Amino acid sequence: MRDRRDYPGGIQAACALAACVLVACNEPADSAAAGTVAAVADTGRGYVIEPLRREALSLEGAAESLDDLLRTVERGLSRRDTARLYDLMVDEREYRDILFPALPASHPPINASFETVWILQYPDSYRGLQRILQRYGGRDVSITAIRFDEPDQDFVNFVLHQTSRVDVTIDGEALRNVRLFGSVIRVGEQWKVLTYPDHPDDPS
Repeated sequence: MRDRRDYPGGIQAACALAACVLVACNEPADSAAAGTVAAVADTGRGYVIEPLRREALSLEGAAESLDDLLRTVERGLSRRDTARLYDLMVDEREYRDILFPALPASHPPINASFETVWILQYPDSYRGLQRILQRYGGRDVSITAIRFDEPDQDFVNFVLHQTSRVDVTIDGEALRNVRLFGSVIRVGEQWKVLTYPDHPDDPS
């Protein structure tokens, strides 16, 4: 969620930490093999990511492909299905057990606690979902293309697809570069939304 403008407390350090968490501190991106967990844990980031057992990598409410994720977002918005769109977002257990141990913020020199990182992300993302529903809920939504602002990043147990922008038709009107959701993660063949942007860009 790179366009965030207000964080709890409005503290500069919190802003820097959140940016580091969500953009992986500008670490180099690696290609990921589809549907597999990387065998090598050392990603060149200066710390080791421990591969998790497959049973620990199960995601609740995940889509089965990127296309399935897009269709789920379409249906969720058209039906004002807050529960389904909420379930499509990474939950606290998944973030704590799968994502957080691989992120730079959990390692030196930052050594942030999970609670600190989670409270920076979750409230903003939940507000973002509510704003997206207010703007597009109940309308005829069709996603025709998706792009990500940054190269994919392989974090051994998951792949981060960072900062999405979609082309859509809303009630028959074509719009480009709309932010219906933020970054996306892939765990094997499971796909979930990492963030809903709290300040979605106006369509241009």
